[in-house]
Amino acid sequence: MQGSTDDTFQKLRAKLTIKPQDIYRSFLQYSADGVLVSEASGAIVACNPAFARLCSENPEAIVGRHLSTILDCGCVNGDPNDGEKLLLSTDENLNVHAGTVVSTNGMDLSFPISHSPIKTDDGGESGFLTVVYIIQASSVQQAQTEFVSTVSHELRTPLTSIKGFADTILRAGERLEAGQQKRYVGIIKDQADRLTRLVEDLLAVSRLESRKLQMTIRAIDLNDAVQRVCRNLMEKTRNHKIVTKIPQGLPPVWADADRLEQILTNLVDNAIKYSPAGTTVTIAAREVIARETQENPEMVEIAVTDQGGGITPENINQIFNKFTLLDNPLSRATEGTGLGLYITRSLVLALGGTINVVSEPGETTFVVLLPQATLEKQAARGRG
Repeated sequence: MQGSTDDTFQKLRAKLTIKPQDIYRSFLQYSADGVLVSEASGAIVACNPAFARLCSENPEAIVGRHLSTILDCGCVNGDPNDGEKLLLSTDENLNVHAGTVVSTNGMDLSFPISHSPIKTDDGGESGFLTVVYIIQASSVQQAQTEFVSTVSHELRTPLTSIKGFADTILRAGERLEAGQQKRYVGIIKDQADRLTRLVEDLLAVSRLESRKLQMTIRAIDLNDAVQRVCRNLMEKTRNHKIVTKIPQGLPPVWADADRLEQILTNLVDNAIKYSPAGTTVTIAAREVIARETQENPEMVEIAVTDQGGGITPENINQIFNKFTLLDNPLSRATEGTGLGLYITRSLVLALGGTINVVSEPGETTFVVLLPQATLEKQAARGRG
């Protein structure tokens, strides 16, 4: 792969009318990320303005220093593979680690850092190129700040209700009628349940984003999974009719049983929540044949359809984002975390599938494609 990349670079270089050294000079000068060039000994020989600004220094004051005096990162100071590796893109070969910029003003800052050898034409190493991803870190920090702010708000709302009604019971419990006490305790329980759901969703998001979600993939009978989900949602489905259309002989789904049920539960629960009482929620499935999708010919399609008011085009682009709650009068009475569809989409992708939504006034359908449990996959798992 490296040889192919080098060949491509050489061909591109041969076609360039701009001098490579001018490109490199402009890259160093105008890059928003910090860039350092160092000798094999670790002595810094070049520093771009972005890194100098980060350290509140002039580039001249940084050149000549050793990397270890200005960067605290295992990939820089020791083993290139040492330290916490970060995944900044879908390219798992991008060797980026968490590190710290040691500033002379006492403000040490954490950033993703890559440290790569500079290769000569004969394959040797003439030095190192170190990149400090300032822009990436700023985006992550902003996202984390927004996430913490949103979570704090979501936690504060049920906690306020719990504290308020608990205080009322403690202060005036003897003067309250038994019916009032029971109602207040019921509200406290409902809000505690809401907190529990939020914490469970946050834990699920954390595991998904850190790729620490453990799954046991095996052949799952989809009809059995759908029936379990319907039984678990029986309390919520009393005002809706649930219709299942699972054909006989449908191939099993290649998935984790718990995660499949979580996907189905989120989709059916949303269909109930966003559709009027007395309407029908339909759960249908079919085998997707090869000519319908050349990329994944052996799939099972699961479609969950409701008869609600529909989703506007602008909201369709947002519904899979974190903490997205549609402004729908049917759902205002039912509290949600706004994480359900984000988790659902993440789980579907983790299982090797896809999810899409089609909506119009009076009907919304979420369509999930998941791999079939083919005989080949089951045999391979058995051999493993």
